[in-house]
Amino acid sequence: MTSHSVDAPGRLLTLGRVDRVRVQVGFRAGPDDRPDQQFLLDVPVPGADRDPEDAFDEQQALAVLEPVLRAGTGAPRHYSLHLHRWHTSWGLNPNALDLGLLVTTGARRTAAHAQASHDSVTRAFRDLMRLTGPPRPAPTSRDAAILRARRAAATAYRVDPDAMSLSAEEHHPADNAWTLRMRTTAGDAYEVVVGVVDGYAGSVRVRHEERIEVADSIGAE
Repeated sequence: MTSHSVDAPGRLLTLGRVDRVRVQVGFRAGPDDRPDQQFLLDVPVPGADRDPEDAFDEQQALAVLEPVLRAGTGAPRHYSLHLHRWHTSWGLNPNALDLGLLVTTGARRTAAHAQASHDSVTRAFRDLMRLTGPPRPAPTSRDAAILRARRAAATAYRVDPDAMSLSAEEHHPADNAWTLRMRTTAGDAYEVVVGVVDGYAGSVRVRHEERIEVADSIGAE
């Protein structure tokens, strides 16, 4: 990986290296609409002793994500992008890069377009994991999947994770993935897939569903 900027040696106030990359990609019909589905990737950048000049390249990450804008159509869609760097000189807190991409798809969104968007994001996330160094595969327990699902829905749609209950679950052992349905006390429902990219638990898809009136929970988790 090649850095596009390197902090000058001896300076006190620096951006620091990137130890963790968090990416969120969402799709919405119009600029004022709530996204119908969002994808999240949380991946470490290993190598605490790596050369500072071998820093994570933010511009390369953007290039990897760019095909998402054309998924399911020949022309690029409108988008909103935010980039946030977090770094502290105190303690051993990881230095994080948060990247958010929100794509406006237009009102005429079909199932084929939704599938194309899904495929383009999973390819982009797979490429991003190659940039950071593929994480080691590990089985995802039920408790870990539920915790991931809660956090992902809370991050994607700004809901209280403690106000969500589990209403359905499905384990896909061959793919090391879980499909979980969560609902809030207000009646909002979310379908969350943990392990959406090659079974890596840090890759999650959250889909907002139509508000429901009454649903039986299989137990608060």
